[in-house]
Amino acid sequence: ETFLGAAERIETEMLRAQAALSGADVAVSGNVRVGAPDGFGTFVLARHLSCLMDEHPGLNVQLVPLPRAFSLAKREADIAVTIDRPVEGRLTVKKLTDYSLSLYASKDFLKDRPALAKGDLAGVRVVAYVPDLIFSPALDYLGEFGLAEHPRFECAGMLGQIEAVRAGAGIGVLHDYAVRDLSDLVRVLPDKRITRTYWIVAHDDVRDLARVRLVHDHIVATAAKRAKDFVRK
Repeated sequence: ETFLGAAERIETEMLRAQAALSGADVAVSGNVRVGAPDGFGTFVLARHLSCLMDEHPGLNVQLVPLPRAFSLAKREADIAVTIDRPVEGRLTVKKLTDYSLSLYASKDFLKDRPALAKGDLAGVRVVAYVPDLIFSPALDYLGEFGLAEHPRFECAGMLGQIEAVRAGAGIGVLHDYAVRDLSDLVRVLPDKRITRTYWIVAHDDVRDLARVRLVHDHIVATAAKRAKDFVRK
């Protein structure tokens, strides 16, 4: 453990020297690892990073799911998209975008439950997260819809929750930007939604490397360009 601290300082100096000597890295190349929640990673990054790699054939982007504990200082990623704003560490933090979540059900599910279509949620099963697997208090939002005590079908991943709701397993609180084009889903309480925020974070030791800065700025630009898609009115 004592040697690890020295090794990290050595690596930091090497990265700074590399950035200084390479200037703009001329031809941007190398690996950039991006950690992100599965929703943003799947529905935004996986769809909008390929054009950047087309422009820079030597660039390799590694997209990894964001686990409970994630350390930029230990080089577990170069860039992270987070739901909570970090308050400690030598980090560069920027607000990426707000996003909204609403309550949804499939059309077939509503067809057999006319009271639900009118907003009566009594006793209805909820498709939700697994409580002890969520990595942020911001993801514990069932209470805001009055659904904390309802029977549940629990899925650890956002994609599983979406498919379960589409299959009629229950109602679910889903990311509006992820389901906006799914015509088989209906907002159950159209006037009720909650808002959360994505932050983009990079460690100070690597933020000025051209390849990291390029990917970071591309993610920021993509979120800004699609800002209207993230929050449903």
